[in-house]
Amino acid sequence: MKLLPRALASAALLVPGSVALAQPFEAQGVELLSNLPLSAFGGGSISVPENGNDCWGYVSPSGREYALMALANQLAVVEVTDPRNPVIVQRIAHPSSLWGDVKTFNAYCYVSNEQGGGIQVIDLSQVDTGVVTLVRSVTSNGLSTTHNVVLDPTFPYLFLAGSNAAGSGGSLVAYSLADPSDPVYVGQWVGGYTHDAQVVLWNRPGPYQGRRLAFMANAQAGLAIADVTNPASMPTIGSTSYAGVQYGHQCWLSEDQQYLYFGDELDGPAQGFVYSYTRVFDVSDPTNPTLVGGFSGAASSAIDHNLYVKGRYIYEANYTSGLRVFDRVPDPVNCAEVAYLDSHPENNANTYNGAWSTYPYFPSGTILISDINRGLIVTRLNLDFLSFAFPLGTPTALTPSRRELVTVDVSTNGTAVNPSTVVLDVSVNGGAVESIPMLQTGAQRFQAAIPAQACESTVEYRVKARNTAGTEFSSPATNAAAAGTRTTRASFDMESAAGWVGGQPGDTAVRGQWERGDPEGTAAQPEDDHTPSPGVNCWVTGRAAGTSVGAFDVDDGYTTLLSAQINLAGSHADTRIGYWRWYSNNQGSAPNQDTFRVDISNNDGATWTNAETVGPAGAGTSGGWLYHEFRVADVVPLSAQVRLRFIAEDLAPGSIVEAAVDDLAVLTIDCPPFCPADWNGDGVVDFNDLLGFLNDFNAGSALADLNADGQVDFNDFLEFLNDYNTPC
Repeated sequence: MKLLPRALASAALLVPGSVALAQPFEAQGVELLSNLPLSAFGGGSISVPENGNDCWGYVSPSGREYALMALANQLAVVEVTDPRNPVIVQRIAHPSSLWGDVKTFNAYCYVSNEQGGGIQVIDLSQVDTGVVTLVRSVTSNGLSTTHNVVLDPTFPYLFLAGSNAAGSGGSLVAYSLADPSDPVYVGQWVGGYTHDAQVVLWNRPGPYQGRRLAFMANAQAGLAIADVTNPASMPTIGSTSYAGVQYGHQCWLSEDQQYLYFGDELDGPAQGFVYSYTRVFDVSDPTNPTLVGGFSGAASSAIDHNLYVKGRYIYEANYTSGLRVFDRVPDPVNCAEVAYLDSHPENNANTYNGAWSTYPYFPSGTILISDINRGLIVTRLNLDFLSFAFPLGTPTALTPSRRELVTVDVSTNGTAVNPSTVVLDVSVNGGAVESIPMLQTGAQRFQAAIPAQACESTVEYRVKARNTAGTEFSSPATNAAAAGTRTTRASFDMESAAGWVGGQPGDTAVRGQWERGDPEGTAAQPEDDHTPSPGVNCWVTGRAAGTSVGAFDVDDGYTTLLSAQINLAGSHADTRIGYWRWYSNNQGSAPNQDTFRVDISNNDGATWTNAETVGPAGAGTSGGWLYHEFRVADVVPLSAQVRLRFIAEDLAPGSIVEAAVDDLAVLTIDCPPFCPADWNGDGVVDFNDLLGFLNDFNAGSALADLNADGQVDFNDFLEFLNDYNTPC
């Protein structure tokens, strides 16, 4: 079954969404068992890591299960035999790097990073007793940095992808594991840079049956297949590119070896594809790989990253949309999303936050997610669930004073739904949650109305239901706003400086000062500005990406962005200023310690008053373009000398801090008075409103359930008459 995406905050929102209905992670069909945050991996001589990256698994001879969690500055071995109570067994430090990878062979694991020190060889043979030993670091043949390690557990060779081994140019490099504790260089493929690969024993009939083949994702070169049976000489046997190739990132075979599922990390709408698009190649003839189609997740705005296949399911770690699970049955090319856990609830933006990788191969069924921002997440698949589809969409723009109908189809994937438990939970302006019983209007269809709201109210809502076993499920939360008539009086898209100035006297930051330009994406800062194409520029703290997430972030002080002067003398009393901001402070050795401040002055900067503070923790501190708006007169009197300043800081102890600002606008809003009896929304309460209500009442529409008791009856009629006879 295709699932609906988690709703995103949009430009229609007037303020950041309420968290009244928030849950740890939105999920459907994936059960959260436990979560070890990044802070759990600090202590002793090893500091809290700046980020998580890869993960893999190890099963000891006794059957105990261990997560191998790769982090910026360490490899952590975590027992997950009891997946609800993970235990960190040991941590092995390595040079700090955004990128890291880990794989296993027999009782050893091999850990890479892109900062230096070679490949770590770690002995897991005594892990059940709590002993994990770093045996050596492999630096032969000029090796110091590696992007990925590749292993077939039945083939005694370690393959490196994207390494700096002498003469390799980042191509696939092989080391013998005749002695697994001491890898020895054997040879390298000569076909160009390899980003990641899978090595398998080829089982399909034909000339390569019984041979070892490597399927390689080769960045801009697309896909290549090599015979690596003799790693001293690895000839290419097949290759192909594809329309829109940007960066072939990673690939994995179906278990019958007919299909290869292939991710491109950098393609997107500019190439005619959604960001999460996964390509499918028929590789049954490995000399002639053929593109046969593709599919995408429901949250298609997130970037696809690492994927693995187990049986009928594909498990994809898709950055900001978390883990997405696809079913290869009945169609292994047009795979349907059947489950997900969104480990980055802030947004589904095309940024490098959230789920990095996943490991679905434990015999117990435990599934790991390694998350850049939230560490190790332990889950399992549970496809006995209720799913929620909204055939008329999820309302996000509400008409002031009018009720808005929400229609949902509740589908059963296993145990049946209990119809009496289906409710619409509504929170207004971050307040208490009201549970409104939904009317059953069909076999699976239910309806309820969002109560009429005053102008400029914000609403967060979700549907909840229980199955007949009593297990509760809910739809993702959706934000909506009852907006007045909005008129833009002035705007700044940051494509030109237009009087804005980055940096002010007294600023103390030594790096990451404000500059205007096209940002380079990292795990903490945006790849793109907010302005739609052809816009490319924004104000950002250190435009360049550098070689690590902390290369150009704000360091050792604060940096100030000063706006142009804005003349608001004589402006509408309800004049507002809105802007899109990006702020990330949740990475590094001391996450969530700093703030992002927005101040306003009405005397050209002689004095300042705070208009917004983001952080040090909570909403808005993990990146993503978010909109904020405030009424100027609520902060300072209107004048002809209004300016704003945006202050980003990284005070001791240091961490990763990035900020950006784009698309600031000065707005006025006209709001009609709240009038629930204006049933047709034409601004006049008259006989037509009475007729409109009676039509909905006689039809049994949930719109007419004014007292929200799950029934349309005489009490609702009396309530409407009371509204109708009360002047607005």
